[in-house]
Formats: sequence, structure tokens, C-alpha cells
Amino acid sequence: MQNLLIFTKTLIVSAALLYGSQSYAHSETSSEASKESASPAANTASGTITVQGVGAIDVTPNAYSVTFIVEEQGSTVTKLNGQLENDLTSIVSFLLEEGIEERYIQSMQVRLSPRYTNTPQGREQDGFTLSREIAITSTDLENYDRVLDGVLKRGVDRIQQFNFINMGEASVYQKALVTAVADAKNRAQMLAKELGVEVGEVVAISESGGNMPIPVMRADTFAKEMSLSLPGQESVNARVNVTFTINQ
Repeated sequence: MQNLLIFTKTLIVSAALLYGSQSYAHSETSSEASKESASPAANTASGTITVQGVGAIDVTPNAYSVTFIVEEQGSTVTKLNGQLENDLTSIVSFLLEEGIEERYIQSMQVRLSPRYTNTPQGREQDGFTLSREIAITSTDLENYDRVLDGVLKRGVDRIQQFNFINMGEASVYQKALVTAVADAKNRAQMLAKELGVEVGEVVAISESGGNMPIPVMRADTFAKEMSLSLPGQESVNARVNVTFTINQ
């Protein structure tokens, strides 16, 4: 009986020691895991600053671009197409005579749509409307009024998208874009200085901008409006949005 009591006490002590060892090991493992999970969160906490940079380069237009619309209405497409071809031949011949290079004359855009009229019986189709666009670019700024007058006399019905342009505008825009990026960097550094922080790396950058279209108007009205217009100077603008990290 005494031997059995000693054996039971020994077994209880051994179990207690084993449980304590496992609990300590589990506590150490949980502590290490808590430290490891807390460490990345502290390192990833950082702020950003987003600014818009603007760049502008002034240029003098050295050309103009314009689109003419020629329309014909009738009952058969074949007849309408023949009439348009006659007008187109006359207009293109005139443009070439005025010194506009053939590579700067585009006349491929064609539109065909049914024409409807209201009758006592309801809305009925009454033939078709066939139109064609002629887009040109010319570097002869002093001759644009004569070109407008000439095409009007040869069948042009509407004029749209008249713009004074610079033939090297693509390279000018690239310069404006570089200026915009530098402006964004300067803005970010100025704001960071006022906040007592430093600008870090770029994490995002996007480009924004666009041109306002010229409203469509009838050819005769357009010619009157343009009679008092001068090309002057135009500003080529570029805008970028840049996001920087902030170094505390």
C-alpha cells in the first residue's frame, strides 16, 4: 500500500512538470508570433501626398486645319453618289490649285442615312441624305479666307473643326509635359516643407488634359466669323497627377 502511494505521488509530479513545460513552450511561441505579426504593421504605416503639375508652352500657329461637309439629298444612292463625286472633284482640284498638298487632303469619310418626312399617314421615308467629309491642313495662313470662299462656291454645305495649329505641336507638348512633371515635384516639396516632412518616391503618376471642340455652324456663318480672326499665339498645356510617399 505504501509503495502504491509513492508511485501515485511520483506520477502526479511528473504530469505537473510535463504540463508546465508545455505551457511555457506555448507561451514562448505565442509571444514570438505576436512580435512577428506586430512588426510588419509598424513598417508598412506610411503616408502619401498627391499634387497636380501644370506645364504650358506658348507657340505661334504656323498652319490651320479645317473639315468641310458636302451633302446631297435624293431618292437613289447611285445618283447621290454621282453628284457628290462631281462636287468632290471640283473641290479637290481647287484645293490643289491653291497650293494645298495632296497628302494634306483627306476625303474618305462617307455617311448615308434615310430621310423621313411627316405626312397625314404618319412618318414616311423620303429618300436618303449622303454626306462626305473633306479634311485639309495648310501652312498658308494668309490664304485661308480665299480657300473658304472657293469651297463654298463649289458645293460645301458646312464647315466644322477649324483650328489654327502648330505643325510641330507634338514635340511642343512633350516639352510641356516635362515642365508639368517638374512643377508637380516642386509643389510636393513646397507642401512637404510646410508640413515638416520630406518627399519620398513616386508611387503613381497619370496624365490628364484635352481640347475643346469647335461648334459646327453653317458655312456662310462660319466664313463671316472667321473674317476678323487672327492666329496670334496659343498655349500648349499639359497636366499630370503625381503621388509621392512621405518620409516622416
